[in-house]
Amino acid sequence: MRDSKLVLALETASPCGGVAVVGEEVLGEITLSSRETYSRRLLTACHHLLTQLGLKLVDLAAVAVSIGPGSFTGLRIGLATAKGLHFATGLPLIGVETLKALALNAYPTPHLICPALDARRNQLYVALYQRENGGLKEILPPSLLAPEKLLPWLKGPTVFLGDGLKAFEAFFREKLGENLVTLPPHLAHPRAAAVGILARERLLAGELDDPLRLLPLYLRPSEAELKRGSPA
Repeated sequence: MRDSKLVLALETASPCGGVAVVGEEVLGEITLSSRETYSRRLLTACHHLLTQLGLKLVDLAAVAVSIGPGSFTGLRIGLATAKGLHFATGLPLIGVETLKALALNAYPTPHLICPALDARRNQLYVALYQRENGGLKEILPPSLLAPEKLLPWLKGPTVFLGDGLKAFEAFFREKLGENLVTLPPHLAHPRAAAVGILARERLLAGELDDPLRLLPLYLRPSEAELKRGSPA
């Protein structure tokens, strides 16, 4: 019998994103990393993945999308695509915080999990999670912080993952020493499959998002907004 709770998940918050179909297990996933924008490859990847799995949009139970923080352009494209699929098909829409999806890459660890993305300007998009009761307990919500502002939150061994570690690894290694735990490079990016897994949990719990209210989690104004707000 075909799984009746399949989720099509989109991840566009980082340069290495993708699409996935998730049910009781991950049925398929395509990773997208190229110089082309997501606007040119996202729907094509969705169509290809569904075709390879022998599925159609009517076989799905929901569309999920990573809402940030991350690349402003990527988030806008991902959310616009997910909303477009929702309005075209009536499929429920579910947003998933990017940092929580990234933290899922380190789920087996008993240590504090610190997903961190490089926000430029000597800052990080960062959150903290701890494994608890079969899920991830939020210790620090998604935040925009300078690396030194994160240090008071780090007690004991901490698993870092994400391109934010690459940008500030020397700093954290000096400050944390043996308490800095790192993972292999292939776990450094948020995965569409993780977005789908977290979204499916919400779907089964009846937690859906209002497509008219679901917005990207930017955590700071865009460059265009900053320029508009600056004095002439």
